[in-house]
Amino acid sequence: MSTMGAAMSGLRRFAGSVTAPVRLRAVGRLSVLGLCSVLLSSCLGGGGDIAPKIFQQPRDRSSFLTQTALFDVGVEGTTPLSYQWRRNGVNIAGATGPSYTTPALTVADNGARFSIVITNPVGSTTSSEAVLTVLPAPTITTSPTSQTVAVGATATFAVTATGESLAYQWRKDDIAVSGANSASYTTPATVAGDDGAVYTVDVGNGAGFVTSAPATLSVTSVAAVVTSPASQTVAVGDPATFGVNATGSGLTYQWRRGGVDIAGATSALYTLPSASLADTGATFNVVVTNPRGTATSGTATLTVVAAALTPPPALPAEVAAAKTITSAESFALVRRSTGVITSWGYNGEGQRGDGTTAAASDTPGTVTLPAGLTATAIAAGGNHALALLSNGAVYAWGRNGSGQLGVGDQTLRALPTLVTLPRPAVAIAAGRDFSLAVLDDGTICAWGLNASGQLGNGVRTTSLSLLPVQVAGVTTARAVAAGNEHALALLADGTVLAWGANAAGQLGLGDFKLRRTPVATPLRNVAVVRAGGDLSVAITNARTAIAWGENSDAQFGTAGAVTTDLSVPLGVLAGVVDAAPVDRMLLLVGSDGAIRGSGANDSGSLGDGTTTARTAFTAATGLTGMLGASSGGRTFALGLRSDGSIFSWGDNSGEQLGNSTLATTGTSTPTQVPNVDAIP
Repeated sequence: MSTMGAAMSGLRRFAGSVTAPVRLRAVGRLSVLGLCSVLLSSCLGGGGDIAPKIFQQPRDRSSFLTQTALFDVGVEGTTPLSYQWRRNGVNIAGATGPSYTTPALTVADNGARFSIVITNPVGSTTSSEAVLTVLPAPTITTSPTSQTVAVGATATFAVTATGESLAYQWRKDDIAVSGANSASYTTPATVAGDDGAVYTVDVGNGAGFVTSAPATLSVTSVAAVVTSPASQTVAVGDPATFGVNATGSGLTYQWRRGGVDIAGATSALYTLPSASLADTGATFNVVVTNPRGTATSGTATLTVVAAALTPPPALPAEVAAAKTITSAESFALVRRSTGVITSWGYNGEGQRGDGTTAAASDTPGTVTLPAGLTATAIAAGGNHALALLSNGAVYAWGRNGSGQLGVGDQTLRALPTLVTLPRPAVAIAAGRDFSLAVLDDGTICAWGLNASGQLGNGVRTTSLSLLPVQVAGVTTARAVAAGNEHALALLADGTVLAWGANAAGQLGLGDFKLRRTPVATPLRNVAVVRAGGDLSVAITNARTAIAWGENSDAQFGTAGAVTTDLSVPLGVLAGVVDAAPVDRMLLLVGSDGAIRGSGANDSGSLGDGTTTARTAFTAATGLTGMLGASSGGRTFALGLRSDGSIFSWGDNSGEQLGNSTLATTGTSTPTQVPNVDAIP
């Protein structure tokens, strides 16, 4: 056998007996060449120890601002190998592996040089330096410009931006336009209603995004009234607001009372500051003009009723019905006057707050609260719940996929869990997938889903927040209300702010554009705010119910006089102490102890003994002495009576009516929930 043949034979025998690794590449692979080199050297009498040798130097890297960068090295040599990464020639603490990942990059990291020193018992070697390039967020050099087109024409908006790997998203009135993902966007054929639309574009890459300056679309057409002001009822001392929706660019407005121009009333909204009995029967309309024509709205009549300034009383107990989309996932909560919370219904994600995630049950149970503390308020969202406790702490439980529990993650909780807030809270509200808390200094915190700006912090870099964030610019709040994706705040002076989704006009601002920060509504003298679905309600100190937003099912109860969504607050009923708006219906609790409802009546959710939809407020059957109510989802409701009795009606597919004698189809007649006394 030749010398080389003997060596190779020995190599094969030796390789079969090797138990220790010889060399690790920095990228996590064994070097086959390095292994053979060591074994061959050993068989030929070379001693078998090899100093580190770099066969793949660290390479230059580019990565986006706020992202990370990975450096690695290819090395061979006898193990054990030790590593020390360096930045600009200085050791990086803890960077002692075969690869190194930077922290989130900042501007200061641009141009940094990274190298590595590799050592084993035989020797050491130092790599060459790799240069890091930090790629910034995009820069917009030319924003889109405003366009004027005729009805039926299209408009094209364009943006110029610099940066790496750019992506685009065009928005119309801050709502993303599906498929509009290039540097330019051409609208469909325009209609008169597009006049005044505002277009922006988000330009982004891995470092973040930047939003262009807004561009306004003007659509030239003859002035036309789309929605006329609506007749309404208010109490003495209440303001009365009238509004018009009109199309046609370059519009001017002139409001009239009894056919006579009102001095200074030249905007799309007109508010009579304080109604008196002398104003009852007054009529209001508006003339809308642009260079192409004039249109006159229909006439609205104001009814003013005498009422003492006696705000609705505070409730000694509360009912809260879940705002679920699916009836089978509905649940119910009751805050008893003792501060104990009772729950029943769906419990698939711990909505009952007793530590279980069991099947739905109509047997009332008790929510587990921290020892020694009681509840002063409750709120039910889509599939989650909140409790305000006697020490000002807020606890949350149930579904958490959008961070609506505010505990820093998206994991459900079957037990109430503390929400960390900067100060004690004094009021709470739960939307479909978000939550709100008023703090004792008048500020508001919000958390959860933020796709429509319902967190009120002006941000849309993320669609949700797992922890509470501060609602912008609010310092004197004392109550909050939450609908599906919008929110209301009642301030100490009786005015109301609104923010979030607004497709149905639920913000009460006279338009249908969402807001990401709170905006003042024309409301005054308000004592209570309620929100549900895409509908909002305020109750004044004179106990008048004022509603705005979705009216697709005649929720306003105007007997067909108003048939469209309204973006202007409308006085709908006097003598009201509580309200329960929700998808497709509105319940009002009267000073006389009756509950009246209007809108859809699926599964008997209006409680009038039928499933017939109503366009005027109709009394629920057999209810007297009622103090409060809550509507759940679209199909069930709860009522609280002055003696502590709880009544439920509507759909029961989630056993949310709390009554084992009722079928899952539910009942259209209010039925007392057994074994629950809210005011013992």
